[in-house]
Amino acid sequence: MHNLIMYTSVAIGLLAWATILRLNWPRLASQGFAATFTFLAAIHLFRPIGLIALLPQHLDPAPFGFTQSYLLQVGWGDAASAVLAAVAIWAVLGKWRGAMAWAWAFVVVGTLDTLNAGPQFILAIKDQSLVGALGWLILTIYVPALIVTEAVLVWLLIRQSRKAEISSRQPHLA
Repeated sequence: MHNLIMYTSVAIGLLAWATILRLNWPRLASQGFAATFTFLAAIHLFRPIGLIALLPQHLDPAPFGFTQSYLLQVGWGDAASAVLAAVAIWAVLGKWRGAMAWAWAFVVVGTLDTLNAGPQFILAIKDQSLVGALGWLILTIYVPALIVTEAVLVWLLIRQSRKAEISSRQPHLA
């Protein structure tokens, strides 16, 4: 029964974030790629909260069966994703040369980190009292926000890359 409550909460979190994004999509999309990308990427600036996995007083890995090396991956993967999100945002806003490479680096690293951490944490929970209130909020509200925005960011970057490819194949008149 307890796992059903956690899984239901995560599903509702995913639905909530997808709904919030859908409600705001017309306004976001009308502002162009840079505004849409930076808005979605900004949610990932708070990922250093994943470093909490490295603090044994907040997360005892034993009941979950996690190794210290796995928790290092989770904590530092989140921190790296946050730094890459910040660089990608500045690159896209500043129209840096290589901005798309920074954007892709952020999305790939962040998505891989989410896929490594999110499902394993959620599936490893057998006793939800071990998660605590902060863990519950992270897993049911913040992780769904990451998943939804990462999916949309991948789609957005693919679409932007295709536009750039088509534009580069068109003859330019001087």
